Amino acid sequence: MEERIFEKAASYEKKNMAFALVTIAGVKGTVPRKRGRMLVDGQGNTVSTIGGYEIERKCAEAAMQCIAEGKSRMIAIPVRDKGEMSVMIDVVNRMKKAYIIGFGHVGQAVAGCLYRLGYAIYIYDDNPDTVYENAAEVNIGYDSLSSLVLDEHSCLIITTSEKDYALESIDWSRAFYVGAISSRSRIVAKRSDAFSPLCIPMGYDTGAETPEEIAVSVAAEIMKFYNRTGGLSLCERRRRLVVVRGAGDLATGTIIRLTRAGYDVLCLEIEKPTQVRRNVSFAEAVYEKEWTVDGLTCRLIDSWRECFRAFDEGVVPLLTDESGECINQLEPSVVIDAVIAKKNLGTHIDMAPLTIALGPGFEAGRDVDVVIETKRGHNLGKIITGGYAEANTGVPGIIGGYGKERVIRSSASGVFKGVKTFGDIVEAGDVIAYVGDAPQHTLISGMVRGMLHDGLEVCEGFKIADVDPRGSGVDYTSVSDKARCIAGSVLEVVDSYFAKGLF
Repeated sequence: MEERIFEKAASYEKKNMAFALVTIAGVKGTVPRKRGRMLVDGQGNTVSTIGGYEIERKCAEAAMQCIAEGKSRMIAIPVRDKGEMSVMIDVVNRMKKAYIIGFGHVGQAVAGCLYRLGYAIYIYDDNPDTVYENAAEVNIGYDSLSSLVLDEHSCLIITTSEKDYALESIDWSRAFYVGAISSRSRIVAKRSDAFSPLCIPMGYDTGAETPEEIAVSVAAEIMKFYNRTGGLSLCERRRRLVVVRGAGDLATGTIIRLTRAGYDVLCLEIEKPTQVRRNVSFAEAVYEKEWTVDGLTCRLIDSWRECFRAFDEGVVPLLTDESGECINQLEPSVVIDAVIAKKNLGTHIDMAPLTIALGPGFEAGRDVDVVIETKRGHNLGKIITGGYAEANTGVPGIIGGYGKERVIRSSASGVFKGVKTFGDIVEAGDVIAYVGDAPQHTLISGMVRGMLHDGLEVCEGFKIADVDPRGSGVDYTSVSDKARCIAGSVLEVVDSYFAKGLF
């Protein structure tokens, strides 16, 4: 019986078919068997026995789950309240299946390429002489397509265009990839998800002409969808590096937008950031080591060399580098000044192929390539390619009928200590913080939306808090509408720049 298992395992292994070996690893109490193995394939079919129907059914169900996840594990199976059987489920091969319709020159080349990438190959062709020794299954004729069942581990590749094949009988909505060498007009498809990865014509634009070249471009596209990556060449991804100077609330909105659009973004900060809206500012990572805003995590790093590991882990790296020294080493394609200092603190147009500044203090076309308007009003988010943003008036934008009253500035010099925190409802005249021994009062009623970090040394007149007069209805936990507007304009500029193919 053991020989049957490994004969079957060898045949599955040759065809890249996923399966699991279930081995009794230990027992307690009364059990049917103390040792033994069983093979389970991806459909739940078994070879050999380890102790009876109920035990094998439970093991087969667990093995199918392990195969689907591509992970091995140890599990315990209770045996009729009399004992327990521990079994090790060893998964062999990932569940990757390629269904190829048409087995001419291109179909053969694609099959060979995907087979070497670990796919089980299922072939459909109308040539009665079709043979592929490594195929999991060969079907002659297309009538059986109506019974084809695809799942999230399946890719469907149509390599024939000799005649129209009505594929409306196939529900390929669960397949992770569907590609055809023919044009859209020759394929009739049933889709339950309009955003499913339907690629017609299939493959990357590599100038491929031979079947082997086409197979490489198609296999690369399939890998992109299977691994859920952007599909950029590695050097292109390296070129899509963006450095943002500043990580306050407006900068954070821009960083989030760019990151979710597929750009690698490194943010730079000073050693002691002074943002009051720090709960929605990645700058808080300087103090907390990691900080999450709108579901995206920012992590403090010690060297610019660590940023690439952070990108691979899906987090935003933050480096304390006030002067931007790392920019010379990284040579990013884009540098964005988002310090919002109302003046230029050292950003210049030669820092990167594309330079952008948020707010006043910069001249577009001289200091930077583009300036984004940050003042609330009709022009908020305006893209300026020549000239300046509106000058800073020193008066915050009007919200709920209040402007400068919203901002609390220190009445003394000393060390800041907050009394209230984000989300607290306060009344006009309430003490919300201390600077040294001096109490700091809010001028208006509302919700605390900003509060400086405790322990910072501040001078008289320094911005220490922000109260929103709209009160309890304010969402203080996510990026503001202003930040989203500015971020959208920045993304438009950056996307337009890369779309021109300057690289």
